[in-house]
Amino acid sequence: MLVLNPPATEEQQIVKAAGQIGFYTLFSRITGLFRDIAIGAVFGAGSVTDTFFTAFRIPNMLRRVVGEGASAAALVPVITEYRERRSPAETIEMIRALLGVGLLVLLVLTIVGILWAVPLTSLLVPGFSPVKLSQTAIQLRMMFPYLLFIGLSAIAMGILHAFRHFAAPAFAPTLLNIALIGATLFVRKFSAGTIGTPALFLAGAVVGGGLGQLLWQLPVLRRLDVLVLPNWNPGHPAVRQIGVLLVPVLFSSLLYQVSLIVKNLLASLLSEGSVSSLWYATRVFDFPQGVFVLALSSAALPSLTIQAQRGDLAGVRESLGFALRLINFVVFPAGVGLTVLAIPICAVLFFHGAFDAEAVRDAAQALRWMALGLWSVAAVRLLTSCLYALQDTRSPLVAAVLAFIASVVFGVMFMGHIVAQPDSGKIVQFFAALSARITIGHLEAGGLTLASSLSATVNVLLLGAILVRRLGGFPWRAWGNSLLWSVLGSLVMIGPVWWVERQVDWLDRGVPYVFRVGMLAVAIMAGVVSFVLVAWWGGKREFATLMRMLPDRLFRRLPQFLQSEL
Repeated sequence: MLVLNPPATEEQQIVKAAGQIGFYTLFSRITGLFRDIAIGAVFGAGSVTDTFFTAFRIPNMLRRVVGEGASAAALVPVITEYRERRSPAETIEMIRALLGVGLLVLLVLTIVGILWAVPLTSLLVPGFSPVKLSQTAIQLRMMFPYLLFIGLSAIAMGILHAFRHFAAPAFAPTLLNIALIGATLFVRKFSAGTIGTPALFLAGAVVGGGLGQLLWQLPVLRRLDVLVLPNWNPGHPAVRQIGVLLVPVLFSSLLYQVSLIVKNLLASLLSEGSVSSLWYATRVFDFPQGVFVLALSSAALPSLTIQAQRGDLAGVRESLGFALRLINFVVFPAGVGLTVLAIPICAVLFFHGAFDAEAVRDAAQALRWMALGLWSVAAVRLLTSCLYALQDTRSPLVAAVLAFIASVVFGVMFMGHIVAQPDSGKIVQFFAALSARITIGHLEAGGLTLASSLSATVNVLLLGAILVRRLGGFPWRAWGNSLLWSVLGSLVMIGPVWWVERQVDWLDRGVPYVFRVGMLAVAIMAGVVSFVLVAWWGGKREFATLMRMLPDRLFRRLPQFLQSEL
């Protein structure tokens, strides 16, 4: 019988949970890519997608600020603390109080958003024409109930993560993708209306998908005996504790989301379709980040929280270093691969129907510059989770403020000159004046994604310095060794990947789609094999950990020599 040498207990917990989250998140991301392929093929990159993506971004932003930020920063540590130190009855009472306050906040935000849809739209995309502004506002008003459903879903996710149940929340986003795919196919078959009509079907699908994500998690909450009715008790000690932790998180999350809105605003001042190019590039960029990094940071938070509450800073250092080494061996080569294969990936995913070759080039350019910051974005997630586990939510706020300023400045520097019309609003005139002074590049939407990469690097440097001081050190030697081997492997893999990429004219519609998909798979496989052949010699433990994330059935199918190493 094969006997594995297990890592430390908390590392085992992290690996097991990350594998589970990653599996279901991968399925969700695949359906998300099919969703974007469908939307791109039916609507292309133009007025319909510009209005829909802009309208969807606003409630989605608030969902991330109020929902995901709360569950990551405050809910999981506090609920974990109650589970570890309090009775089950006290834990249930705390959850009821949390649901009561959370439900009221989400209702207020939803109602305010519906009432203020028009001024919100005018503020965020002043470069849109009156027709596009009107259609965006209508869709935004329709979609705001999504915030209520997805916010409650995020609270449910926080509760389940604190109870170390990760499968249901990881799978839930798939339901939104299915709803949008269905709406897109329905529009293609039955609707031939105006600019706004098709997008209204998509807006309705967003609301239905949000409701589905909430309903999906209720049976699991019932099975864990935590499906309870909300109770209005704002004076509960846990609610106050969560509030203290949450205020800085809301500001730091809001700053990040505002930076996305500013990029959307700046993109609306560029050529038609620039907003959509940013959206499609971000969707591809989010695939490796969402599947692996989100899984790893979500899985690590409960373990880091328990270690921090026990005062085990050495354990926190080791767990954090362990997670960052895994990022070195997955995210760094993924970023290099996205950079080299930007056009093939965008062509395979989006080069259908109304999505033409020029749209592919624009999305690919934005993706290349964004991929440069993939490692930094991944590291920021983990470092932030570690600070949250230490119940330090103020330090990420300081870093977020500086990263936001850097993002805006870098964006204006690299996107190109902004020309303000005589009737332009004050915001547009401000950016036009700033552009006249500091612009040094003309990368269009690519300049905005380059700014994201540079600002993420600023953020990771700040958070890293803070954590090294808080933890009293960091296992630099092991981390540096893993980074060195990852860089060497990534440099070696560029050659074969680039050679395969050059064998196909990716923007020729005459090339069969199956052939394009096959050649992209060959390029990816060539990159993976060449990277592993080099990096294996310096990262056997990290690769062993990655293999342990596989389900047992898949693990037993690995070659025997790999199993013996693992």
